[in-house]
Amino acid sequence: MKNSNSADKDKLSSGSRLLQKVNAAMNIPDPERAARIQLLKEQVQKGTYKVDADKVAVSMLKDLIKDL
Repeated sequence: MKNSNSADKDKLSSGSRLLQKVNAAMNIPDPERAARIQLLKEQVQKGTYKVDADKVAVSMLKDLIKDL
């Protein structure tokens, strides 16, 4: 019984370390992405942001196909 408990703890520890690595990677600043987000925010605020309906439709169809 102890061996199974130890194996479970090892799995949890491994999962915990992986989660910590993922969280650390997500917190790395990406200047290009930040600049793009800032540009989009400004466009939305000014009312100049235009949605590409074709791109949205293609993306929606791809997601729908994945779900099938």
